[in-house]
Amino acid sequence: MQFNQQLLVTYECVNAIGTSLDLEAMLRTFLRVFARKSGAIASGFWRPNAEGFALVCGQGKRSLYGVIAPERHNHSWDLHVRRNGEQVLYMYVGKGVMSFMFYLGEEELAAIEAILRSLHAKLDNAICACNNHEALVKLNTTLEEKVRFEVEQNREKDKHILQQSRLAQMGEMISMIAHQWRQPLGSISTVAASIKVKLMLKKFNLQTEEGQQALSAYMLESVEKIEHYVKFLTTTIDDFRNFFKPDKRRDSTTLYELVERTLGVIGKALEVNGITLVRQECSSRTLVLHTNEVMQVILNLLKNAEDAIKERNPSEKTIWLRTYDTPEVSVLEIEDSAGGIEPLIMEKIFEPYFSTKEEKNGTGLGLYMSKTIIEDHAKGRIHVANTARGACFTIVFAVKEEGGEWTK
Repeated sequence: MQFNQQLLVTYECVNAIGTSLDLEAMLRTFLRVFARKSGAIASGFWRPNAEGFALVCGQGKRSLYGVIAPERHNHSWDLHVRRNGEQVLYMYVGKGVMSFMFYLGEEELAAIEAILRSLHAKLDNAICACNNHEALVKLNTTLEEKVRFEVEQNREKDKHILQQSRLAQMGEMISMIAHQWRQPLGSISTVAASIKVKLMLKKFNLQTEEGQQALSAYMLESVEKIEHYVKFLTTTIDDFRNFFKPDKRRDSTTLYELVERTLGVIGKALEVNGITLVRQECSSRTLVLHTNEVMQVILNLLKNAEDAIKERNPSEKTIWLRTYDTPEVSVLEIEDSAGGIEPLIMEKIFEPYFSTKEEKNGTGLGLYMSKTIIEDHAKGRIHVANTARGACFTIVFAVKEEGGEWTK
């Protein structure tokens, strides 16, 4: 093989190396070009395995693959090997073995060996690049699967946390309903007992028209009172049912309406516990929100303020509720007179399962879910700070502008 011919073979083979990051595709191209230019009868690239070697890619007569298969994992060049008269060249490259079979003279084989030596570094780099690419693709696939799995796990965890939070709130709601029902139920009992006593003592003279009219007026008044109390009880149940209804639709509402509906649930409990609620409401802007969810947040903050006041029993038992608007946001603040939150736990109170009420069966989910609802569903912010009187929770609601974009 002349020198010019060697250069041409080398040039063609160099062009074939690195044509693809797919190992098999790149090797097929190289072996095909090399066989055509060098006259190799059969060639292949082999990877070592537990049983010996596995063929990755071959070129030429398939019946000869068994003849050119390497017998041992030799890291040396081991070129120009004769097997029963067959001329086979072996080259360790890319953590594998490349083999070639020829029917050539000694001089031509020496030229072929020189060409292979000149190509060794480029082939080794190209095979390593393909292997690295394959490993990276597998890693990315595995990473995507892991990310998908973790996302699903987190979704399930959030659903579980939300369910726990709802169950905890349901228990508190039942307690609030009991507070609100005591007075009307007591009043109904009083009216019923009064009717019974008057009838038993025959307070009305039914023999006269005047007595009959007095009884009729009295019964009508008593029935109206009972209807009033029953209506109150029914409204409380409706509030309870709507409060926990899944709320996937946004409604137009105001902070005043949200506060009114929430106080319809907890207002009586505050009154029974001797807590004064001071309302300073200046917000009139219409907001588009998941109303039931935001009501849960307001209820949770008021209930936390109530619990703090009951636990610490300050001389002034007051909760201040303020709302106001700015050009960019609407704000709701709930401040209590319980002395504030310890600085060491201030940064942890919005974390899931963190509670200062463990002895009172606190779940540690109320503020976490409140933060999730305000930030993820209402596109707002919630934060807390201590004041001279106690803790003040502030909810900042974004204003939805005409273009549909939320601003904060």
